[in-house]
Amino acid sequence: MQYQEIADKATHVIKTGPGFLQGITVNNAGSAWTLQVFDNITNSGTAIAGATAFTVPPAGTFLNYDVHFSTGLTIVTAGTTAGSITVEWY
Repeated sequence: MQYQEIADKATHVIKTGPGFLQGITVNNAGSAWTLQVFDNITNSGTAIAGATAFTVPPAGTFLNYDVHFSTGLTIVTAGTTAGSITVEWY
């Protein structure tokens, strides 16, 4: 398993090509911080989570996805104040 922390408001290409998204751990929810997850290498295309951005849940929440992606894994964060998440994938 691989992991990456995200603690800003930006578009993050986590992986190109196929893989498996285990889940996302919320370390800090930030303030009105939002999240979108795409099976793509851009901030559009096939949505895995949050086709419309959703507010990041409270710290300590684990978002379990257990899904395969084919094109890549991109996480888009936005909002008032960034929090912190850890993305886990294979």
